[in-house]
Order: sequence, then structure tokens, then C-alpha cells
Amino acid sequence: GTQKIADDLNQKGIPSKRGGRWTATTIRGILKNEKYTGDVILQKTYTDSRFNKRTNYGEKNRYLIENHHEAIISHEVFEAVEAALNQRAKEKGIEKRNDKYQNRYSFSGKIICSECGSTFKRRIHSSGTRKYVAWCCSKHLKQITECSMQFIRDEDIKTAFVTMINKLIFGRKLILQPLLDALRGMSNSDNLSRIQELEKQIEKNAEQRELLVKLMAKGYLEPALFNRENNELQMEADNYMGQKEALIHALNGELSKVQEV
Repeated sequence: GTQKIADDLNQKGIPSKRGGRWTATTIRGILKNEKYTGDVILQKTYTDSRFNKRTNYGEKNRYLIENHHEAIISHEVFEAVEAALNQRAKEKGIEKRNDKYQNRYSFSGKIICSECGSTFKRRIHSSGTRKYVAWCCSKHLKQITECSMQFIRDEDIKTAFVTMINKLIFGRKLILQPLLDALRGMSNSDNLSRIQELEKQIEKNAEQRELLVKLMAKGYLEPALFNRENNELQMEADNYMGQKEALIHALNGELSKVQEV
């Protein structure tokens, strides 16, 4: 298996890319890297609102660009290796992260805490004899002292979501159509440059929100001012993320999906 390959390379004195020893994890990463087939998957990782880099387990969309560069191996060989790795994992009782559970509900993995950057989890709350669905910050659930974010009722989230969709529908000519027209007139190199620029803006926005949280925690900001400034930054971040996702769609030849939105 991968450990045997790593051992053989180490015994032969062949250094890894960083000049160190080979490990089974490194070998497995190479074998599962789709870039060797000439394809590229975008957004394998993402930056949360706390400026932390996270592995994308379904919280965000991922996009495949086929024939991005010259291939080293065929798709048939790559798929055969992946099948062999999956079979070995199954024999050892190792299961992949359950993506089906991660996206069990419409908002699963999509609600991000503005205070700590963690995702929200769906919970059933009780008020007397009445039960209702609410979404709670996962970090708050684990350790209440690390995040003070309160729960949000499911019905309130759905109302806000429908309100935003209606705004986009009725304002599509002012908001979405200009963006679509701009995308159609841009080349792939322009798109890549714009995506990089947006990523910098997203990181800067996350730093600003983190500073707001620190100032609020130290008592330098009034709650009303904090909420106003934080909401403005959140709207700005949502705008950047929307533009980035549309550009990635365009790179993947999916302008039709942008039109559908």
C-alpha cells in the first residue's frame, strides 16, 4: 500500500518535495490529486469569516475545470487507483466523512457564525410543551464561553432567505444582469485575476470583522454600533463571495447557471 511505497522511497534515499521523508499520507495525497489527469478542482479549501483556512467538506461548492493543462496519466488509471484506495479503506473499516449528513438539510453547512466563523447546526428546542427547530453555532454548543452567539429559529432564517431571493428576483436587472454582461465580456485570465482580487478583499473583510469583535469584547464599541458595522461588513462579504462564485462558474463554462440565478 501507500506505506510500502513510502518505505521504499525512504530506503532508496529519495527525498520528498520538501526534502524530508516520505509518509503514507504524502503518497496518498499524490495518488488522489486530480491535477495529474489534466483537470483542476477549484475551492477545495475556503477561508471562513475568522480568516481561518478550512477544508471544504461540502460547506461550499467545488468546481471542476476539465483539460486545464496537459495530463500525465489517463483518467482510467486515476480512477483505478482511486477504486483501489477506496477498497483498501473499506477493508480496514475506514469511512469517508459523511457528506450526505453534512448536507442533510437545506441550510446545513451554509450558515456561518459572524462571531467565530463556525458553521451552525440544526437543533430541536423546547418551549414548555411546544417544540421548534433552531440553528445554533457549533462552537457555542461545544463551549459557551468561546462564542456568545445565540440560536436563530428556523422560521426566521427561512423568512430572511425568501426575502433576499425576492430582492434578487425583482432587482435582477440592476444587480445580476450587469454582472452577467461583465462576465460574458471577460477572458479566463481576466476572471482568474478578478478572483484573486476578490479573495484579497474577502480576507481584508474578515480581518475587519475580527477587529470589530475584539473591540466589542474589550468594551470599546457600543452594541448598536457594533451591529451596524458588522452587518455592513457581512453584506460586503456576501457580495464578494457572490461575485467570486459567479466567476468560478464562468471559468468552468457555466454562464448558463449564472443566467438561471
